Amino acid sequence: MTGAFETEDDAREGPRRHYVREGMNFSGFPREGVAWFDALALSQSREWFQAHRAAYESLWLEPMKALLDELRAPVAKIYGKKISPGKIFRINRDVRFSKDKRPYKTNIAAVLKFEDSPAMEGPAALYLHLGAEEFVGFGFYRLEPPSLKKLRGKLLDEKEGPRLQALFDAAKKVGFQSDALEKLKRPPPGVAKDHPRVELLKNKSLALGRDDIPKSVRYSAGLKDWLVEQTAVAAPIVKWGIKEKL
Repeated sequence: MTGAFETEDDAREGPRRHYVREGMNFSGFPREGVAWFDALALSQSREWFQAHRAAYESLWLEPMKALLDELRAPVAKIYGKKISPGKIFRINRDVRFSKDKRPYKTNIAAVLKFEDSPAMEGPAALYLHLGAEEFVGFGFYRLEPPSLKKLRGKLLDEKEGPRLQALFDAAKKVGFQSDALEKLKRPPPGVAKDHPRVELLKNKSLALGRDDIPKSVRYSAGLKDWLVEQTAVAAPIVKWGIKEKL
């Protein structure tokens, strides 16, 4: 056996620990995988999912296991920190408090986190979801009020603020967005509309994301190298947040 990872296949049972099969290498996600999610979206039934579970495992779950296993070492090298075993989120939607009762997601999602972070907290060293939608993200999602207050204080500082803005500007030049997640419609109280960092001050997260995975790597082994490249771009911002103990 090689690398371990966790999945959340059944919320009632909690996360399970699995292992990537020895000798299994990431060679890309099969092109027909999106069609599988399209069919799931049309059915949205447990009967259909159970009948086609094996296809889900071969098209999505097994390749994702191998990808996470191969990403851990290069991602750890970029951050200079140990990375926990990858976690694959369960495909079942949490519908307890939602008007949308569709039982299944139409993507597979996974995250690499730092070993010294609490299990469900702390920044994402790398977050990825693929399927009917695609997204790559890094950083601190939905900061708690004390951390958000601290971040905004740093952004308002005339020395630290421009430094952080420069990190985001560099990431934007290669395709990242800093406002892909939840943000305020208006500036926070006390912040002028024309403040030079007003857009960053509206954010509720310290994070970067993009939803434009190149077609040239989407279904090939090259996806791993592309994700490592994106991690290198995003890492300075994540490291900044870790240094500031957000």
